[in-house]
Amino acid sequence: MDKLMNRSWVMKIIALLLAFMLYLSVNLDDGTSSSNKILNRSSSTNTGVETLTDVPVQVSYNEKNRIVRGVPDTVIMTLEGPKNILAQTKLQKDYQAYIDLDNLSLGQHRVKVQYRNISDNLNVVVKPDIVNVTIEERDSKQFSVEASYDKNKVKNGYEAGEATVSPRAVTVTGASSQLDQVAYVKAIIDLDNASKTVTKQATVVALDKNLNKLNVTVQPETVNVTIPVKNISKKVPIGVIQEGTPGDGVNITKLEPKTDAVKIIGPSDSLEKIDKIDNIPVDVTGITKSKDIKVNVPVPDGIDSVSPKQITVHVEVDKQGDEKDAEETDESAAEIKSFKNLPVSLIGQSSKYTYELLSPTSVDADVKGPKSDLDKLTKSGISLSANVGNLSAGEHTVPIIINSPDSVTSTLSTKQAKVRVTAKKQSGTNDEQTDKETSGSTSDKETKPDTGTGSGSETNPGTGNSGDSTDKPSEETNTPEDNTDTPTDNTETGDDSSNQSDENSTPVDGQTDNTSGN
Repeated sequence: MDKLMNRSWVMKIIALLLAFMLYLSVNLDDGTSSSNKILNRSSSTNTGVETLTDVPVQVSYNEKNRIVRGVPDTVIMTLEGPKNILAQTKLQKDYQAYIDLDNLSLGQHRVKVQYRNISDNLNVVVKPDIVNVTIEERDSKQFSVEASYDKNKVKNGYEAGEATVSPRAVTVTGASSQLDQVAYVKAIIDLDNASKTVTKQATVVALDKNLNKLNVTVQPETVNVTIPVKNISKKVPIGVIQEGTPGDGVNITKLEPKTDAVKIIGPSDSLEKIDKIDNIPVDVTGITKSKDIKVNVPVPDGIDSVSPKQITVHVEVDKQGDEKDAEETDESAAEIKSFKNLPVSLIGQSSKYTYELLSPTSVDADVKGPKSDLDKLTKSGISLSANVGNLSAGEHTVPIIINSPDSVTSTLSTKQAKVRVTAKKQSGTNDEQTDKETSGSTSDKETKPDTGTGSGSETNPGTGNSGDSTDKPSEETNTPEDNTDTPTDNTETGDDSSNQSDENSTPVDGQTDNTSGN
């Protein structure tokens, strides 16, 4: 044996066997997965693991003639190896994940996700590493575009018409199977409480029958959409009837609404059928003296809403015998309370004009009524206003309206206010027309003396009907478009010029120099 071991060739064979066994012990696969080997090897102080998320997947194929579906947008790559190489790879960020489909035919395929620009000294695991893709012929078709919008999103009192789209058709490009699924091509518009014609650019989308968006290309991507929006309101006259029985010995001599007309809003076909709102019931049950009563305005069938929703009706009564004498005795026992420097406010202002109260800025008032009511009444319980809703540019004289409790009557030291109205400058304003309106309003307009009371539930004997006339403007809607419309059974057209009043006419007791809307 010693002789055998002393031979050189024997030692060489033994060394070769030992080297081979060492090689096998290092490289022999122990059955664990490559990902587990990465984690096990990372225990070495010189190696590490880096996970790269959201790595974009590049696809190589004939984009001009083919469409590919099923390729993920991103994959996850896990790298293991020397820490210095990992750090360099992560810092440079030139690694890529890709799929090569250039040599594949039409149809479905299982393909491997590959990578490049990563050092051979690193072990790489890609998830997913195999994907199912479908290769189809690219195709294009033309489709008509339909505007999509909610007609109920317009402003109350307006109606959206049929939309026009330009261009009317678009080209949709995608896989043949996808084009077969196209059920709708829509341009979506938000009307956003519109009160005038809407013109917008809208993005075009292709949808299947379940309104799911399809992954196709649309050219052009946007179209111009125009949607007409028109006013669907109308002013109609109203009428009232008595309901209920008044108190003993009391007769109802007059029911007078302080609002002549109301605005109704609804579909055009319903507006055409309605010329007036008549027979509005006024409940006079148990009434013993003249007073104002608020009543609700019914909404006719087919109409969406009515404005104003509530009106005031003046009820005039006539008492007989002892009842009338008792009332006159009570009237003579009434007291008077004076209020000084009550401020005057302007109501019914339009955004088209600026308003200036020239005179007076404050007014004194004598209030007559039962002592118990006057004791409770304070300055805050009385308000004065002037309705400027019907006025055009220029200087005007308007009645001062007093709002006070029904149990008292009021007399103002000044019953008229002078107001200057100036048109705001706007694009497209006809300067010549504005000048004409301004010159037509004279600053020296005056009203005849008004000896009636400013407000209250009762009218003083011998003072005429100025109290009723003065109170009427208070029931007008403060919305400018309501005040400027002359009551009519025609649908409103929005033409402001038709609502202009004759500013050169002489005003009468308790009325403005601009009588439209009263």
